[in-house]
Amino acid sequence: MMKVALPFLMASLLLGSVTAALQEEEQSFEGMSIEDLESEIKSKRDEVSPKAIRAIAEMETREAMESLLRVYDSFASIYMKRELVRELARFDELEDAFQPPLNLLMQISVGENPPELQVAALEELGLCTQNGQTFLALIIDSPADDSIRERAMELHVRLGGPEDAAFYRSLYERKMSDIQKQIKEASDRRKKTKRKKKGEEEEAKVELVWPTDKIRGTAMAAILDSMEDSELVKAVDDDRSMTIKRTALAELARRNHRKAPEFADDIIVSVNFRGTDRALAAEILIEDQGAEAVPDLIDIALKSNTPEVLRQRIAELLSEMKDEDVDKKTSKLVGNGKTPQKTFTNRTKQQQSDEKLIKKVRKSIRDKDAKVAMAAMDAVAARRAREAVEDLEKVLAKTKVDDVRAAALRTLSAVYDGENEWVDRLIEYTNAEDLDMRNAALFEVARLGRRTTADLFLEALKNDNWSTRLIALKALEDQRSGEYLKPIVEQMQAETGRMQIEFGEALFRLTGQPFGKRAGTWKRWLAEECDEAESISESEVEQLIAAAEERRLKQVSNAMFFGIRIDSHRVLFILDVSGSMNEPLRAEYLGESGRPRIDYAKDELLKAINALEANALFNIAPFSGGVESWLEDGVASADEMTREDATIYVERLGANGGTNLFGAIEFGFQDPDVDTIFVLSDGEPSVGDIIDPQLIRDEVALMNETRNIVINSIAVGGSLQILEWLAEDSGGSYVEVQ
Repeated sequence: MMKVALPFLMASLLLGSVTAALQEEEQSFEGMSIEDLESEIKSKRDEVSPKAIRAIAEMETREAMESLLRVYDSFASIYMKRELVRELARFDELEDAFQPPLNLLMQISVGENPPELQVAALEELGLCTQNGQTFLALIIDSPADDSIRERAMELHVRLGGPEDAAFYRSLYERKMSDIQKQIKEASDRRKKTKRKKKGEEEEAKVELVWPTDKIRGTAMAAILDSMEDSELVKAVDDDRSMTIKRTALAELARRNHRKAPEFADDIIVSVNFRGTDRALAAEILIEDQGAEAVPDLIDIALKSNTPEVLRQRIAELLSEMKDEDVDKKTSKLVGNGKTPQKTFTNRTKQQQSDEKLIKKVRKSIRDKDAKVAMAAMDAVAARRAREAVEDLEKVLAKTKVDDVRAAALRTLSAVYDGENEWVDRLIEYTNAEDLDMRNAALFEVARLGRRTTADLFLEALKNDNWSTRLIALKALEDQRSGEYLKPIVEQMQAETGRMQIEFGEALFRLTGQPFGKRAGTWKRWLAEECDEAESISESEVEQLIAAAEERRLKQVSNAMFFGIRIDSHRVLFILDVSGSMNEPLRAEYLGESGRPRIDYAKDELLKAINALEANALFNIAPFSGGVESWLEDGVASADEMTREDATIYVERLGANGGTNLFGAIEFGFQDPDVDTIFVLSDGEPSVGDIIDPQLIRDEVALMNETRNIVINSIAVGGSLQILEWLAEDSGGSYVEVQ
């Protein structure tokens, strides 16, 4: 089953053509009978105004309900079906009319429908205060996609009350062991059953309804106040779900239960817990013990095998304490140890500014280790320490490490804070050959918002690199001036894929015109407007966005990878082929085995490649202990011959080895043409230059600071926090496949 973990009410917002929505006919349907309205809808189908649907719905009778159900299949577009779906909750309170429409909402939610339609139907059920819970409960207990069941659970709790406590408890107590027991019993029955005689009917397939941590966690949260302390203690002790353990521990801490710090002591040193769970334990210990917990926490933070997310959280907690004795302890450590220890102590000092400390931090700026140097720069930037300017200038002038030079530039920009002389220097740096340096300088000039630098952005708008053009586009949009419409429209003529969409969205926000990614239409519109084209106010844009979203569903790409739309024309597919990818997914039916993860991933990848637009550019990068590439250099167009070559390559892929996730992501950033990455993996990083999830997150965020690559991620076989982080940080989507 697939679980899409992204903002649930919207898929990626693409501002397509909204002409029809903006010019919706003003025909009045007032006074028309249900029969006439139904005839109007059936004759015009998707071309009919949504007002006709609303006119029927507003009658709120059984006859009106039956009419809406009859015309539902008249529509081919997601947009019009969704408009009808949004009217069905009206009938919830009609005793003789609620069941058919709510049943349809349920069927749409769990069926093979586009995500936008599923979401709309499910959210409508969540508005049905009288009868919605009955249908939401059926969805929760169905074999629908996990994301649908989990959202249904949230909606059920929102509508629920004390009378639902028994239902929530039953869900909370439903564990994976129940399913495993069910599977074993079925296996035992098969062994005992004699071979069926010819003509005898086969036993009907039974779909498995797997419990999920999120459903159990939501159910637990709903009954938390009624749970005994002993139940919470048992949950931390015995439950296999980390979500349940974490929720129970947090509640015990809130109740000041004596077991909370005891559990926290055990968890914080255990390698069997995630770094985020151990970070919660650190918070509990600080809250319970105050400064007494500090020595042990520092010892944990200084260990080389401590997860970075825990190390960073301890640094934040110590910094937030603002305790003089604690500050003295951490000050003695600044500049000592290896990379993790140095970065930790620098983070504890971000809210301190004594002279001796600044000297130590300044020394760290010149550290040979890039991570230590950049952590020290973060501390300098946070306090805008002018004393460190000399050291930063030396790093900027002498270091040959691109990331460090770009970090020094950003830190100096924070310290100089918009001084004219510094802005002049930034403008010079925008001509740097190094992409990261050039983009960092351009980004800082844009951040400072000097209108006098518009010519710089106009020039950068024509740069060969897409990420440089994107920074320039956003800077010109921020100026909100009609004089920049012409160069933006002219450059759009040369753009494709994601960049074409970015230009269309920027122009929409500037003008309110509904032409989306159609560059030719923008050019004709501008020619007709001549010198009269002007930008509109941001408040006017807000009024138009809703109308734009209404029509976007007819304009989006058909290419999808695990339910995520592929709008890019410069895309890299990163595919985990480590040994664990041979393991099976969850079985859908009792008595059957799940498919190997690698087979499912390859099938979905081939579907996506074959659905790409012909002018799209793409590459495939399988990774295990190392990283390979289908193409020796760059990306290739998705023509018929290329697709055939890619198909042969993908079909031959096998699974073996470790999981070098960072190496694969780093490979993707080495191609300046790639603007969108899809990364699929099934396990925590195990090999490569960086395997700590938090460090990977930090490093990728740094690489992406001025690149703006969108990372969409797919976790196979369970949840992977690092993949969720990568998607969240880059504006991408995250999907779980069980």
